[in-house]
Amino acid sequence: MYFKQLLLFVTLFSFQFIYSQDFDVSILSIPDSLKQNANSVIRNSSTKIVLESSKKMTVTRSKTITVLNKLGNHNSEIVIHYDSSNDIKNVRAYVYNALGVEIKDIKKRDFIDRSAVDGISLFNDGRLIYYDYVPTTYPYTISYEYELESSNTAFIPRWFPYASYNQGVVKSSYEITYPNDIKIQKAEKNFEHFNIIKSEKPTTIRYEINNSPVIKYEELCPSSLEVMPWLIVASNKFRLENVDGSANNWQEFGKWMYDNLIVSRTALPESTKNKIKQMVTGIDDPVEKAKIIYNYVQEKTRYISVQVGIGGWMPMLATDVDKLGYGDCKALTNYTKSLLDEAGVTSYYAPVYAGGDKKSMEQDVVSVQGNHAFLYVKGNNKDIWLECTSQTVPFGYQGTFTDDRDVLLITPEGGKIKHTGIYKTEDNFQKTNANYSINNDGNIEAGVTINSGGIQYNNHYGLEKQPKRDIEKYYKSNYWSYINNMTVKKYDFSNNKDSVIFNENIELAASKYASFSGDRMLFTINAFNRALEVPKRYRNRKLPFEIARGFIDTDEFKIKLPENYNIEALPNNIKIENKFGSYELNIQKINEKELKYSRIFRLKGGNYNAKEYKAYRDFRKSIAKQDKSKVVLTKAAP
Repeated sequence: MYFKQLLLFVTLFSFQFIYSQDFDVSILSIPDSLKQNANSVIRNSSTKIVLESSKKMTVTRSKTITVLNKLGNHNSEIVIHYDSSNDIKNVRAYVYNALGVEIKDIKKRDFIDRSAVDGISLFNDGRLIYYDYVPTTYPYTISYEYELESSNTAFIPRWFPYASYNQGVVKSSYEITYPNDIKIQKAEKNFEHFNIIKSEKPTTIRYEINNSPVIKYEELCPSSLEVMPWLIVASNKFRLENVDGSANNWQEFGKWMYDNLIVSRTALPESTKNKIKQMVTGIDDPVEKAKIIYNYVQEKTRYISVQVGIGGWMPMLATDVDKLGYGDCKALTNYTKSLLDEAGVTSYYAPVYAGGDKKSMEQDVVSVQGNHAFLYVKGNNKDIWLECTSQTVPFGYQGTFTDDRDVLLITPEGGKIKHTGIYKTEDNFQKTNANYSINNDGNIEAGVTINSGGIQYNNHYGLEKQPKRDIEKYYKSNYWSYINNMTVKKYDFSNNKDSVIFNENIELAASKYASFSGDRMLFTINAFNRALEVPKRYRNRKLPFEIARGFIDTDEFKIKLPENYNIEALPNNIKIENKFGSYELNIQKINEKELKYSRIFRLKGGNYNAKEYKAYRDFRKSIAKQDKSKVVLTKAAP
C-alpha cells in the first residue's frame, strides 16, 4: 500500500514537473563555463512576437533563470507592464531548488498590481504586475511565461540576451513575424562580438544565442548597452491608442508626433496670452524673452508625474497646466513652448533619453523613443536646452541629465535629429582657495572658498536648499570625510544663475589635524581637495573603459605654520602629463612660517581600450599619492 502511494506521488510529481518545465533546471546541468564569475544564469529565454497588422500584436514570453547568489536576486524579479490597450494572459511562474525540484507554483493572483509610474501620479492608466521571490537558500531557479495582446504596435519589445553583467546565457531567442504590407526596421547592436544565429525570411526574422559566457563587470566599463548585444525593431506602420501612424524616416515620424501629440495641446487662455505679452514688451532679444518666460514657469509650476492621453506620450493641455500649476515633463515642456510661442520665440519639443549615462536616439530605427521631454530654443550663437521640470536649474543648464546625446526635435515640418550641448573639460571647473593655519597642538583653522561651474556646478548647487544639519553633515562626512574632529563654524553660498557658477564660503576648524612623532609634526598639505580614488586593479582587464566627462580642478592654499616649529621637509614639486590629462603640484616657501600650495588637476573625458587601463590606474595612483604628501616640521629649540 505504501509503495503504491509513493509511486502515485512520484508519478504526479513528474507530471507536474514536465508540465511546468520541459528541460532539466537543476544546477548540475549548467556548464561550468557559464557559472564562472556569474551571479545568475539565463537557462532559456524566448520572445515571440506576432505582428498581425499595424493594429494588433501578440507577444509570448518565457524565461528560466538560475540565481546563484544574492547578487543575482534582481535578475529574478518578474515585471509585466500593461494598460487598457495591453491585456495580459496565461501568466504562470515556478520556483525550483538547486536539484530542479519545484518548490513554489506562482499564479497570477500572487502577483502585486500597481501603478507603473514611480512617485506622485495624477492620471495614470499605465500599470504593471510584479513578483519578487524571497529566497531562503541558493541557488534557486525561477521560470515564468505569459502572453500579452496589444492594440499598440508603436512599442515592439526589444531583445536583450543578457539582462546584466555577471550573467551567463545558456539560450536566448527572439522571433518576430509580420505581414507583407509592413516594413520592419531593425538595429543590431554589438552583435559582432557574439555568436548570434540569425535567420531571415520574407515575413519572419529570428535570432538565437547559445552558451554565451559571463561578461564580468569591471570598474569604469561602459554602459551595458555599449558592450552587450541587443536588438531594437520597429514597424513603419503602427498604432498608438487608436491613433494610426506611418513613418519611414524621422521627418515623417516627427510630423506625425507634431500633428497628433503636440499641436492640439498648445492653446492658452486669453488672460495668460496678455500677461506674457506684457512681460516681454520692449524686449527684442529672443534669448532674453526666453529667460523671462523660463523664470515665470519655474515660479508658477511644479513637477508631478502624469500619464494620460496617447500611451502617456500626449502632454496635458497647456490650459490645464496654466490653471493647475503642475504637470509632468511633457506637460511642462509643452506649456513652456506655448508661452514662448506667444512671446514670439521659436522653440521645439524634444524627446530625449535623460540620465547620467549618455544614451542617444537610435537613428537607424524610426520609432517612439526616449524617457523624458525638454525644450530646444535657438540662441543667438548657440543652442539652448531648457529643463522645464525643475524649479532650481538655471536657464539653459543641462548638467549630466541631457548633455552630449542625440535627441529628436519635433517641428511643424517634421522630426530632426540634433545633438545636445557638450561640456568641454575647461567648462567643468572647480576652483578652491583657502587660507589655513596650524597651531602648536596640530589643530587647523581655515577659511575656504569653492567656485564650481559646468558639470561640477551640478555637484554643489543643491547645497543652498539644504537645512543646516545636512550641510554640516555633507562637509564633515562626505566632502572632507578625511578630516577628523571637524567643526563647521560658518558657511554661506551664492548661486549665480546667469553665469552658472556656485560659490561656497566655509569657515572650519579641526583638532589634531597634524600628527606627531617625537619632536616632529606632520600634516597633509592638501587639506581641501584630495583625489584619493584609485581604480580597482585587474590582472587581465577585458572591457574597455570610459571617462564620461572631463574636468579641471585648480587649488591654491596659503598656509601659516605653527610658531614653535620649523620646516624640515616639503613635498617635491611635480608635473605629470599624459593622454588622460595632467597633474601639476607646486609648493612655494614664502618665508619660514608661510607656504603657498598650488595644484592643477585636469582629467580628460574619453573612451579607452582595456590595454590602456593600467596606465590610467597608475596615473590616478600617482595623483592619490601626491595628494597625501606631507609637510614635516621639527620643534624649534627653546
